[in-house]
Amino acid sequence: MSDDNASLPQMGFASEFDAEERAQLGNFGEFISLDDGDVLIQEGDNQDSLFLVVMGNFHVQTEVTGRAVLLGTMKGGDTIGEVNIFDPGNASASVVSKSISQVWRIDRARLEQYLEAHPRTAARLLVNVSTQLSKRLRKTNEKVAMAREAMLDSF
Repeated sequence: MSDDNASLPQMGFASEFDAEERAQLGNFGEFISLDDGDVLIQEGDNQDSLFLVVMGNFHVQTEVTGRAVLLGTMKGGDTIGEVNIFDPGNASASVVSKSISQVWRIDRARLEQYLEAHPRTAARLLVNVSTQLSKRLRKTNEKVAMAREAMLDSF
């Protein structure tokens, strides 16, 4: 369900880009519209794309334990797929649309083409994506520490 290429909105990793930079980057990817319940990423499937949530809400969930576990929610401006854009492989979780949604997607090959064509802007893009990934990792570390402490306190 792809839409015609257009300029990226000024949000998320593109929030500091000017209109021309957002249009250039936008043309290297594609916009995808999703309905409530559509699966954007399926856990275990090969995944090599970076997504910017333009609008809508998504659940990130895993079934690694045999039952669905909600890992987090994503909304407009959030980034999905950062890990696999840097380290392509199988998706560690599923991402499911929970509303009428739109994302912008760029795969690793197109990102590499963008890096060659626009190295200065691409460097800013990678720093912005890395910053979002680092913030998410910090929050995860805090949650794990709190869960571990709660578990130890229960004994």
